[in-house]
Amino acid sequence: MSGYLSRLQEQADHFLSDVAILSEYPDRLVVLQAHYAVEAYNRSLFDTYDVDFPMRLINAVPKRLSEFLAGRMLAQAALEKLHRPRASIAIGEQGAPLWPRGISGSISHSHGKCACLVIAGSDMLVGLDVEKIAGGAALDAILKEALSPEERARVLQQTMLDAATLATLIFSAKETIFKTLHPVVRQFFGFEAARFNGVCDEKNLSFSIVQPLHPCIPENKEILIQFEIDDGFVRTWAILDSPVSEARV
Repeated sequence: MSGYLSRLQEQADHFLSDVAILSEYPDRLVVLQAHYAVEAYNRSLFDTYDVDFPMRLINAVPKRLSEFLAGRMLAQAALEKLHRPRASIAIGEQGAPLWPRGISGSISHSHGKCACLVIAGSDMLVGLDVEKIAGGAALDAILKEALSPEERARVLQQTMLDAATLATLIFSAKETIFKTLHPVVRQFFGFEAARFNGVCDEKNLSFSIVQPLHPCIPENKEILIQFEIDDGFVRTWAILDSPVSEARV
């Protein structure tokens, strides 16, 4: 176990808790998860845990600062687990983390839960998303804004998952697709760019890209999104070979 990860697990001053390794392949991939407490946030934690404070967040509220700090703490622990030097992971122009050379990764947070996926290899496309299972007005918003009428019908017709869980999974998966493909597409695209095809099995959802996003991403390309359901939250992720790298071969 890495020293920094042990430190987070033992001495996070009640800010970070339940730090866990969800998946690990030595020298290749690490997935970490933790809970963070906004009420325990203090600016001094950035210094305590060697996380650079980004000046672009100087006016951010404690909730945003807590999300950022928790994600960077997990990211630094993941880098150390991959035997890479812990490094400052800045915020890119569009808000995504700027990973060190030779590393791809993704960070997500929702309602006090944070997760980080880091993989060795700059030729990979990686996306990860965590969401609390929606209900009430939040669920209504997802059904209206993130799902098409056809997708809403599929949610109601299937019997593998309850409607709220599956609708949240589809929303989360579309967020994951955006994070995964954005380094290639390099521009915003909406929920309608990916169509939910169905639940493949207990671990995978099928989507198709139905809008022209990039010459290397053909329309109707199928993307399988892996998922887990855990104590009122869903987690979705994808790891793809970069189609840009493939096109250069």
